[in-house]
Amino acid sequence: MKFLRRISILASIMLLATLVACQSVKDSDIVFSQEGEITSNLDKLLKFIQNVENGNEDTIHIVRRTTEGDPIFDTLDYNGESIKYSHDNSKDKFGGSDKGVTNTTCTDLGSENTEKGIKYSLTGCSSNIGKYFDFEIPE
Repeated sequence: MKFLRRISILASIMLLATLVACQSVKDSDIVFSQEGEITSNLDKLLKFIQNVENGNEDTIHIVRRTTEGDPIFDTLDYNGESIKYSHDNSKDKFGGSDKGVTNTTCTDLGSENTEKGIKYSLTGCSSNIGKYFDFEIPE
């Protein structure tokens, strides 16, 4: 009887830990798989691109997963003139000593055609962190 109770308590703790770890990802976030494919809210990403092209303010939150499954958060906040980019890898268990939140401001969201679709990246950024952000939308 004690054995079953211990297993039940252990299972409850594991479930709670999983829920807490996943709690920071919201339904409204644009989520990419570990392979770089968009798994949710593609429509919000396309709307953001359209808003930037039309000069309309918009904000999106992007979640990517490391190989181990840890979330990396990117926020793009467009004010009608420039994009504030925030990169948060503080939840990456293997992120090293430089993990945390970094920010930069960029002038635009550039695009280029690739074999698979359209690749978007930040341009005109005030620091080097912006050059590491990109995503691809398949055709």
